[in-house]
Amino acid sequence: MIDGSHFDVIVIGAGHAGCEAALAAGRRGARVLVISPNLDRVGYMPCNPSIGGPAKGHLVAEIDALGGEMGRAADRTALQVRTLNTGKGPAVRALRVQCDKTLYALAMKEAMESAHDVVMLQDDAVGLHIGTERGEPSVTGVITRTAGTIAAASVVVTAGTFLNGQLVRGEERHGGGRDGERPDTSLAEGLAGLGIRTRRFKTGTPPRVDARSVDFSAGSLQPGDSADRWFSHDGRLGRIQPLTLSPNGVIARALPSPTQLAGRDQLSCLRVDTNAETHRIIAENLHRAPMFNGAIAGIGPRYCPSIEDKVHRFDKASHPVFLEPEGWRTTELYVQGMSTSLPADVQLQALRSIPALRDARITRFGYAVEYDAVDANELSVTLGARRLPGLFLAGQVNGTSGYEEAAAQGLIAGANAAARSLGLDELRLRRDEAYVGVLTDDLTGKPLDEPYRMLTSRAEHRLLLRTGTAPRRLAPTAARLGLIDGQRWGEVASELATEEAVVDALRSATFDQRPSHDALLSAAGIDPANGCQSAWDLLRRPSVTFDQVWSALRSTSLGTQPDVATDIRERVTDTAKYEGFVARAERQASRTRDLDRFPLHGAADFSGIAGLRTEARQRLSVARPETIGQAGRLAGVTPSDVAALLIHARRESR
Repeated sequence: MIDGSHFDVIVIGAGHAGCEAALAAGRRGARVLVISPNLDRVGYMPCNPSIGGPAKGHLVAEIDALGGEMGRAADRTALQVRTLNTGKGPAVRALRVQCDKTLYALAMKEAMESAHDVVMLQDDAVGLHIGTERGEPSVTGVITRTAGTIAAASVVVTAGTFLNGQLVRGEERHGGGRDGERPDTSLAEGLAGLGIRTRRFKTGTPPRVDARSVDFSAGSLQPGDSADRWFSHDGRLGRIQPLTLSPNGVIARALPSPTQLAGRDQLSCLRVDTNAETHRIIAENLHRAPMFNGAIAGIGPRYCPSIEDKVHRFDKASHPVFLEPEGWRTTELYVQGMSTSLPADVQLQALRSIPALRDARITRFGYAVEYDAVDANELSVTLGARRLPGLFLAGQVNGTSGYEEAAAQGLIAGANAAARSLGLDELRLRRDEAYVGVLTDDLTGKPLDEPYRMLTSRAEHRLLLRTGTAPRRLAPTAARLGLIDGQRWGEVASELATEEAVVDALRSATFDQRPSHDALLSAAGIDPANGCQSAWDLLRRPSVTFDQVWSALRSTSLGTQPDVATDIRERVTDTAKYEGFVARAERQASRTRDLDRFPLHGAADFSGIAGLRTEARQRLSVARPETIGQAGRLAGVTPSDVAALLIHARRESR
């Protein structure tokens, strides 16, 4: 019987945030209970069947470097693997994996059930139990519908879109956190009763169609990568056992045949485009769209608009739409790019105006979700509630959108909930240290009036935060805090040492005027008569590849060089070619760190700080920044305001 038991950490919810929170807390040694109303929905992907992409892929790489599970689950259940933005610089290139949604949830539940000291309970959390700590209110457990009150030193709430959730499609409206599942009203009322501020946000999902009703010849197939790409450390070391299932007869007839790429079966996606007729149908029915007729008051994500919003806002002849397989053994396709809350009949008309979908059969209609989101300014960068010790929140409940943002928050919240319960060091990441640091800093330090989505443009130090550098940046911290074990840290350290050895070999090797080196120098646009060039200097040239330089080293008297793994070759190449830019970025990051070292201690009364402008006082009073660096990133806070805060902080520190 769980009633009366005591846990170090209780996690409410088992979505992407809840799973990573529970697993991170467990890795730190906490005894963890996960409470979910439906244990068949652990790690469920309720919307798109993909993990990663620009900025989101960066988050997944960092989650993996910190010992998280999302990258492993994506690698194990991949339908397609593709690197995006390959024509751009390394800071914005990102991996995206299309997953089998059913298998992804299975892989994540398997990880949860295999984790030491993590147990799960199917029940409803109806409230938080409040006790006292040092004479102040604090969270000391969870009140459940069936098992009663369960004690815990820390509680992580990952309620997703379920707090007072409402599903909206055309004139239809009913309660729900997602289609087929009831909303959470009791916990929402409990949080409101504790004085936690909330906002009303909106998100949405597109329809799904039966692949057997699609004309694949009327679109453009989008295959995966032929290169061997993995999100996870285990994938890169060849330790991933994919959960792929061979397509059955129905799928073989419905979809283009799987293609063997990088040693894995991969399915193609299909690109189609909206047209003038699609836009006419949508425009003529905007009066029936909840976003336009006042039926939805919640604010939606600016960077992931519905199709009706795109047609209304943008004067474009067409918008791209991608049909993405949802699994090996299902004929359902996710219609990426057509998120909508239009009535069902309008959704069908709009889809059938696209040639490839002229006979489309909708298996699930799109809808919008309106829900309560906690004002994340209530939280510190640890994702702990500032005014209620013991309470942590993570995921879409904090006003974010996307699986990856949720998982990253879950890892931070779970690690810090365990730290509070067990007296361990907190996990805090800076903006120049991780995209996860950018995420937590933005959420907790800036007033947000719309759902937050991670973008590479939000990271001013993004050149330092390339996906390939995630292990170097974060594995030492993960090892110190117990988020990865000694074996994992030893493997990462060995890989980093190999990378450094390759760099040292390139820096020390010199190509002189010997005939055997002339061809390489000429290919680099260098006159061999100009004298010696180090291999490193050659690699820095845009026209020279790592393979050229390394092959030359292996074939000359400079010594026999070993084979180098693909990911190490790519990281070394990026380091060489962007060395000057990286050095400048590191200097800028150093200046940022200097400001972030000055704590504000949540200055109780900004009106008492001399030299602050009225607007700055107002902004600071709402956001409650923890450091001067965080204050300086607020809209409406000028350099002169930062100078005033510096003077104040220096006086306070005396």
